[in-house]
Amino acid sequence: MRKKIGVAKINFRYHPNRKTDITLATPFSINVEHWDSKNEKYSEIFKRRNPKNEIDKNNNKYIDEFNLKLNEFKISMNSFIISNNYQIDSSKLKNFISKNYSTDKVKNVQRSSQSSIIISELIDNYIEEKSVLALGKHKPLTQASINKFNVIKNKLNKINSKLQVKEINDHFRDKFTKWSENEKYSEITIVKELKIIKTFIKYAKSKKHKVSDDVSEWIFYVTPKKYKYPTLNLAELKKIELVNLEHDYLDNARDWLLIGCYTGLRVSDLLNTNHTEILEEDLLSFTQKKTKDKVTMILLPPIKKILEKRNGLFPRKISDQKFNDYIKKVCKNAGLTEIILGGKMIDKRKVVGNYQKWELVSSHICRRSYVTIFRPYFGDEGVMLNTGHKTQAMVAIYDQNSELDKAKKMKNKILNIFETLNID
Repeated sequence: MRKKIGVAKINFRYHPNRKTDITLATPFSINVEHWDSKNEKYSEIFKRRNPKNEIDKNNNKYIDEFNLKLNEFKISMNSFIISNNYQIDSSKLKNFISKNYSTDKVKNVQRSSQSSIIISELIDNYIEEKSVLALGKHKPLTQASINKFNVIKNKLNKINSKLQVKEINDHFRDKFTKWSENEKYSEITIVKELKIIKTFIKYAKSKKHKVSDDVSEWIFYVTPKKYKYPTLNLAELKKIELVNLEHDYLDNARDWLLIGCYTGLRVSDLLNTNHTEILEEDLLSFTQKKTKDKVTMILLPPIKKILEKRNGLFPRKISDQKFNDYIKKVCKNAGLTEIILGGKMIDKRKVVGNYQKWELVSSHICRRSYVTIFRPYFGDEGVMLNTGHKTQAMVAIYDQNSELDKAKKMKNKILNIFETLNID
């Protein structure tokens, strides 16, 4: 090997004495990481024991065929040298290789790209492979991602249970879109699922399955929403804090809602927050469930007030579903009855219309409210400290301030600075 990374040609070296030292490229190429330099062949460690799916079976077959052809090449070169009584030079070896191993004749050395596979089987293989940590390549899939992929697999099976990977093309995209629209799926859901299908096809191509060239050219567009996602402002949070609630379970949910809006936590982290994670009274340090990243955030005064009310403890743990149900009731009791345009889940489909604000409240309102309220004051870096977002672009998606809102908040911020500095 003359390269240390990537795909490289396998070289042949003939060095019988000090005077003769010939190195030529063979017709064989391999990923350097897959090369067994000690045994001079495709490393056997990349074969799967007891392969259960078509991809692994084809992979094992390819490695065996590659090593067989490479060994035949070695034997052939050795025989040619012996038959010439070791009177060999570079041109003779080049001519022999060119004559006996032309491009057409070594096609079978390359991995076949003609095999196809049913898409449902490919998705199963994808999940199986990506569910295991590959150091330096990818993290294991989360259960949420696995569930999402299985939903897409089931949809594809409903359309065509025998659908092959190579049949997914522009025509199929149109068919999938039409079917999804008839089933009342939203435009954004359809686009998200098409993007995932594109990822599956890219994976299939990497495994040398035959795929349509159409898919790599797919681009996506979503019609801009006519509404912004609902958020809670500071005045509404105060209403929620002060409203009298008859039942303890609503008071418990109310406190979780307030904590969520003052931290920006995902619901999966919010409802699992524990007082043992509090550092130095006003810092909270924990590992995010979704990303596995360590986050240390500042506990704002309203949160400390709730903790004092509960003797230093967070509210009782409840399920995501109960949280979603209860906070709607809390917001209704707090008088959040303003009619606004939004999307409400009806029979598992989002229906856009005019609703009272409390009807549109869900767990995600916490994260959006935090970013919308505090981004103008804390800046992106300050907000990202709590939310764990990696990019400013993601923060911007959660910010539901209109351009007018942003200008007004910036104006107030600037005036406050001038007032503090005593500049007329």
